[in-house]
Amino acid sequence: MDIRKVRHTLSLKLKSIPAPVWFLAVVLAVMTGTGFVLQSGQAEDAVRRVIRLNMDDVESMIDDYGRATMTIRLESDAQAIAKAHALSYMIELKPSIVGDSKELERISRVLDVDEAHISDKNGLLVGSSLPDYVGYDMASKPQSKAFMLAIYYRDFELAQKPQPKGIDGTLFQYAGVARIDRPGIVQVGFKPERLEKVMETADISKVAKDWRIGANGQVMIADFDGKILSTIDGRHLGESLAEYGFPEKVFNGAAGEFRASVQGEASLFVYRFAGKNLIIASVPDHEIYGDRNGNLLAMLLISILSLGGGSVATSRSHAAQKQETE
Repeated sequence: MDIRKVRHTLSLKLKSIPAPVWFLAVVLAVMTGTGFVLQSGQAEDAVRRVIRLNMDDVESMIDDYGRATMTIRLESDAQAIAKAHALSYMIELKPSIVGDSKELERISRVLDVDEAHISDKNGLLVGSSLPDYVGYDMASKPQSKAFMLAIYYRDFELAQKPQPKGIDGTLFQYAGVARIDRPGIVQVGFKPERLEKVMETADISKVAKDWRIGANGQVMIADFDGKILSTIDGRHLGESLAEYGFPEKVFNGAAGEFRASVQGEASLFVYRFAGKNLIIASVPDHEIYGDRNGNLLAMLLISILSLGGGSVATSRSHAAQKQETE
């Protein structure tokens, strides 16, 4: 094939295209390019607004969960301390119950606690609902040592967070106050499952579960160290953001956005630190630009038809003029 002949033929065909058709082609190209830019920006701005509104809702829910958790914890602690005071008052009225394990076991059921313990002025347990605990030195382990101040301060009261027992290492929660009748410690204990059951309703792992932004967008929550706390499907909890697939050093500053392919899907990610939590919201690119791509395809088809129609109309006009001249 002679390249020169092909170029010459192509040049003649291009020259044969009327000027109005060229003008229409340029106008349509400019309109298409401008539409692409404008619709891309509009689509991104609209998605950002929706994402931020959803993030505001998520942050508000996290705050509500935090307040609910704190309220539940404070109420539980207050109830436990009140029960310890009640036991101390019973001991003052009837000191003989100190050495009566059966009676202390019965009182524990009445108070709705799992254990009841009483120490002397040296911190040694002299009474317990569990006979095997009698003689335990409260000062011997960090967990139980925290209650030793009750021996010296009559207004002492403490409700601990759930932690391993000093005596055998099992997970438990204790509350204690000072004895009224003489220096010593009055302590009640209960299994943390009771508190955990109540706090399940305020579990942060449930915040992002089934939370959709648009058709395919989602929300994720991580802690300050990047450990995942909540996802749309409840999976990947406890994993790091790096393990999940996020690129390194994309979370810079208190808030921001970036584009990345994570879990095999290219998306726009917007993030915000809220207290000790990191809120991450995302929407896939195919959803952001779906309408734009459809509109541009329609515009492209219209442009092709317009150019074809214009070219045919111009050709017929020239042919008609030529026939009249002849």
